Amino acid sequence: MLKAKTPLLVGLMVLAAIGAFIFTFGTLDRGMDMDEAYTVYARFDDASGLAPGSRITLAGIEVGVLGTPELAPDDPTMARVPLIIRKDVVLKKGIWSEAKKTWVNGAAAIRRQSSLIGDYDVALSPGLDGEVIPPGGEIPNVTGEVGLPAVIKTLEDSSAVIFPALERISDDIESITGSLREAIGDEEGTKTLEKIRGDVEKTTDNVQKLTAEMRNFLSQRIYPRGDNLERILENLERTSSELARASVSSTERLDQILERVERVTVSIGKFVDEQTAAPEDAKDGTIAKTLAGLDKSMALIEGSLENIRAVTENLEQGRGTVGRLLTDDKLINDIERVIGDVEGFTSTFSRTQIKVQFRADYYVGRSAYKSTVDFALHPGPDKYYLFQLIDDPIGKATRRLRVTTSNDPRLPPVLVEEISETSGDFKFSAQFAKRFHFLTFRYGITESTGGLGIDADLLDDALSFKLDAFEFGRDEYPRLRLMAQWEFLSHFFLSAGIDDMLNAPARDWFVGLGIRFVDEDIKGVLPFTPSP
Repeated sequence: MLKAKTPLLVGLMVLAAIGAFIFTFGTLDRGMDMDEAYTVYARFDDASGLAPGSRITLAGIEVGVLGTPELAPDDPTMARVPLIIRKDVVLKKGIWSEAKKTWVNGAAAIRRQSSLIGDYDVALSPGLDGEVIPPGGEIPNVTGEVGLPAVIKTLEDSSAVIFPALERISDDIESITGSLREAIGDEEGTKTLEKIRGDVEKTTDNVQKLTAEMRNFLSQRIYPRGDNLERILENLERTSSELARASVSSTERLDQILERVERVTVSIGKFVDEQTAAPEDAKDGTIAKTLAGLDKSMALIEGSLENIRAVTENLEQGRGTVGRLLTDDKLINDIERVIGDVEGFTSTFSRTQIKVQFRADYYVGRSAYKSTVDFALHPGPDKYYLFQLIDDPIGKATRRLRVTTSNDPRLPPVLVEEISETSGDFKFSAQFAKRFHFLTFRYGITESTGGLGIDADLLDDALSFKLDAFEFGRDEYPRLRLMAQWEFLSHFFLSAGIDDMLNAPARDWFVGLGIRFVDEDIKGVLPFTPSP
């Protein structure tokens, strides 16, 4: 019976063990649900020991786990560690302090050793002020070392300052002992000491001789004269008391002098320390600071001289724009030619005169007025360019033939008509003029048609006669106009003449009045002026 129950009991125990195992491991912490967490980042200069899944604690309570550390994208020297934290934990960025150059009262992440085998976890401080750090943000304050490793690192950093200072002190002691060795360690120093010893021995012998002579003097001259000696002693006593009083005042003065000498010595020592301080600790105005600035200035000067040397070498070899300008003869010749052209242009432009003339003529036969505006550009005294705007009552004359066919027996089958039309539109003239002594010949466009002209200027150009021929083909003969102008007053002139004198139907007399002057301001609107 017992043998039959044993397998049953063993089976029940196995089932109970399996149930206990499932219950135990089913109740263990299965980690953090990612839907209930968010990720922020912290930058460490050393991420050793920060393994993925390591704990993140806040006030000793686990509030998250670490992700996989990676190098920061914008700074490969730093490690960026993801911190996966529960959503109910709120981290604040803090307030930026310009004085401390850091975030004050903000969240902080501390890399903390969690075991003796080198494992680390991260302790959080949520922060008090500032904006809430959003998912994907960074914790501003990060501490990479705490405890004993931080102390060791501080000692390592301090050794970098202490040992150079000790080296400078040892160098100073070495220089002092060297100076003493140079002063008394050679043969001349030994001779000097021997000379001092000989002088001391001679001084001792002289003192002994003086003492013996004083003893003889007292025994032979002083002691026999006791009265005199008493008076002398009294005088010596008075003298000694006076000397004592004087010595007291002298002692006080000597103490004052010594005190002043001590203050001066301290000041000199302080001055020497300031003048010989390290460049990074030197004050403005000291020799050390001046020498440091001089070193920097010399470095800058050397760099500038190197740049000047390189530029000079490039110029000598004709590299660069300036080098080509200095070494390329063809380029220099081209530049000189361009400068000459510009100089010629500017000289021509500066001496060009622009004469403006307004004239109104009254035509007697037509009882109409003709207005003319002249612009004459004089680049030289022997030629000019003439431009005119004319409002002519005669207008522009056009001729055309009109052919009409008709079936009307009362009319010719083909009727040819010649139609002449005259319009009162504006006319213009553009002529080139060349002067020979008192005669000036003109050719170009005259009142919107081809034309020629000749002028005779007399009496220093106060009296002028002008003959124009233009509008060839309009009538039987070309339009020929003769005009005289007389400047009766400065800038004012009278004009008179006959127009179209070869064609009797159109012939007409006219008289007029005008004004002319030289305008320098109008040159500012001219883009260029032809060379003479």
